[in-house]
Amino acid sequence: MLPEISEFSYGFALTNELVGWAELSAAPVFPSLIEEGKAGGGYDVKLDRPGAPLYLQFKRSEYMSRRSAKEFQKVQDQGGMLAVPFYRFAITEAAKSDQHELLLALDNSSNHVFYVAPRFHRVSEINDAWSASAVASRSVFVSPTEIGSLDEERHAVAFDPSGSWICSDPRPLHTLNSRDVLEKLRSSLREDDRPLGERLPELVDELRDAERRGRERIVEKHRQAEREADARRSTRRTARMTPTVGDPQEIAPSHAARALASAEGRRRLEAPEPTPPAMREVRPLSPERLALREASDIAARVFDAARYCAACGVGRPQHSASSNCDP
Repeated sequence: MLPEISEFSYGFALTNELVGWAELSAAPVFPSLIEEGKAGGGYDVKLDRPGAPLYLQFKRSEYMSRRSAKEFQKVQDQGGMLAVPFYRFAITEAAKSDQHELLLALDNSSNHVFYVAPRFHRVSEINDAWSASAVASRSVFVSPTEIGSLDEERHAVAFDPSGSWICSDPRPLHTLNSRDVLEKLRSSLREDDRPLGERLPELVDELRDAERRGRERIVEKHRQAEREADARRSTRRTARMTPTVGDPQEIAPSHAARALASAEGRRRLEAPEPTPPAMREVRPLSPERLALREASDIAARVFDAARYCAACGVGRPQHSASSNCDP
């Protein structure tokens, strides 16, 4: 059953709750104020306090109520258990988007990166979770590293109250709940208590480096897929021992070749978004605020991920937000 709620609604509800977490409490300020010349405009955040980056990719959950669902069948074929009803959310196929590989590159020891999806799908359920401040506690968090690199086929994360699986080739996944994520953020803040303003240049460099590594890996995956396709074609030719002139498989570029061309084309054409024309004179931003804006923009433009800096937060369901905080 398709979800009744949108990714934006879920992302907004979850972000609203995250910035209210105990010692990580924050008041969001949205980036439309960056260009405001009045007092209070711009990224008025307390950059002299510690911050830990958290990147979220919001997903909607589909409600699966029948044993005929392919995830149920595949998990069962592997000897696993998936209770019906269960939920699932799709990982965007590599043939359509580079997102998963880029998130994998971003997901390292210094960053916390998660797909996050609700354990509900109805409007009434998100309203109830909102009222009870339980949006986060009724969500599942899955790191891209736990999922690992994927091929170009369709993949989904399926989960019930007792466990989670990555499909199409089923294997169990270790997922986190909101308490686990909160503890990870607390641990990061204990380990590195430098003011966020000091860390921002490093965070921007990490984002740029993750994009570079991710795109290099994407191109190499496409090249490897093309080499494997060439090897298969060569094997078929050898087996047939007949001329292959005019063979459609030799004339038409393979899917991997098209994907490689697409990836390299995007890499050549991709450029920073042009700066919009100034409608009025704007206040100059400090180096720290410029770095904060750049980090948020890279997270959204390249990784399509919400960015939230715990204790000095950034939340971005559709656009980035900064926050004042009092840990």
